[in-house]
Amino acid sequence: MKKVAVFVLISSLILGLVACDKTPTGPVAIVNGVEITREAFASELEYDLEYYTSQGMELTDQELAEVKQIVVDRLINTHLLKEAALKAGINADTVDVDGELAAIMESFEDEADFAQALAEADFTLESYRQVLADMLMIEALFEQELELSKIEVEEEAIEAMIASYLEYYEEDDTDEEELREYAIYVLKERKIESLRLEYLEKLRGESDIEYLDF
Repeated sequence: MKKVAVFVLISSLILGLVACDKTPTGPVAIVNGVEITREAFASELEYDLEYYTSQGMELTDQELAEVKQIVVDRLINTHLLKEAALKAGINADTVDVDGELAAIMESFEDEADFAQALAEADFTLESYRQVLADMLMIEALFEQELELSKIEVEEEAIEAMIASYLEYYEEDDTDEEELREYAIYVLKERKIESLRLEYLEKLRGESDIEYLDF
């Protein structure tokens, strides 16, 4: 009986070691020769999973696999956009990180509240500055390449959206000027998002992307 118990214990240990050996290690993708690290992937994934947990959602294996794919693609896309920004002469020194940071800090009561918010989000001031720099670089790239600030929407589309809204909600006290501004904003954002996606797909098509185990 003891021999059986020992055999089962050893078998369990061996199976455990094999399972550990099968745990993916190393980068999760290689983009134009640059590794997307597993550490970056794990950090992003943890952030996303914490959101689902906070919403009381328990993911199935299939849903978890889909979230992992989304995270990897997000990291790849960010890398490609930063790479394109640098090639276009846009870097952390050419964007106003300090100005953006100051504007964000003004939305807090004081520096202590801001510091607490950073800590709760697992940011240091330096790591948050880097995130801001990346975001501003990508925004500058989109503006330089796509001229998003010059996008206009057709009057016909604006009127159609207003008419659709009024027909659906049937509200008598609707402020038509506010509704018009809202329609213009939504239509512009749709165009902007479409152009961004097209540009990103172009970058991906021109790049060497290798997915690894994740």
